[in-house]
Amino acid sequence: MKIALAQISVVQGDVSKNLQKVKNFAMQAKANNADIIMFPEMFVCGFNYKKNNEYIQAHQNELIFELSNIAKTNNLYLCGSTPHLINPTKPPTNRMHLFDNSGNEIAHYDKLHLFSVFNEHRHCSAGNKITVVETPLGQIGLAICYDLRFPRLFETMAEMGANIVLLSAGWPYPRSEHWQILTKARAIENQFFVVAVNQCGTECFGEKKIEYFGLSQAIDPWGNVIAQCNKDIPDSLAFADINLQDVIDVRKKIPVHTDKRNDIYLT
Repeated sequence: MKIALAQISVVQGDVSKNLQKVKNFAMQAKANNADIIMFPEMFVCGFNYKKNNEYIQAHQNELIFELSNIAKTNNLYLCGSTPHLINPTKPPTNRMHLFDNSGNEIAHYDKLHLFSVFNEHRHCSAGNKITVVETPLGQIGLAICYDLRFPRLFETMAEMGANIVLLSAGWPYPRSEHWQILTKARAIENQFFVVAVNQCGTECFGEKKIEYFGLSQAIDPWGNVIAQCNKDIPDSLAFADINLQDVIDVRKKIPVHTDKRNDIYLT
């Protein structure tokens, strides 16, 4: 299996421009025989919550159709997070969609852990369900950005059978060291693949600017970086070749899942 990591610079509030980037990257991914293309967090709109809410209330179905069509047209699985309205009386969730290569949304995940430092909890509704889906490409778990700091989520996905976790992010400076360490840690401790795709570029909020550093990367179950986009290089693409036999082999060498003392830990 080959996964394309699409490290894009998201144009805040301009869904049309971002969708054109998505289409271009999907075509490149398909030309390189990728099976899945991964995009960052809020890859169609950025983090202007007011504009996002207005857009999604009027155009949610059209957006889903566009993403579905891109997956189908390019015969690719497509994954990334967007705002998603479940209840019109409540804020949208931060939803990660997984479309198969026929354009069907086969799974979604609403972000569990909202980043209070950036007031995400004031603008988004939290999810309440962990997602692992069985696909012809493997057992895929879904996660978003801040989730990376909560190891129990990843441990639970491993217990649910995940052998690969796809994570979309908008992870900014100055925490690039945390990003690199935590993606490796989640892969090593759970002995599965972690494919983490981050935004890259600058997003403005009035006079305040957020700098995303990129460094999208795929980590194997042994903790090796097997694909990586460059730091501070927006609109770049990297490819990870995934062999799920590696998960089986590593778990045989070091059987942490069978040695774990679930009789002792708090549930």
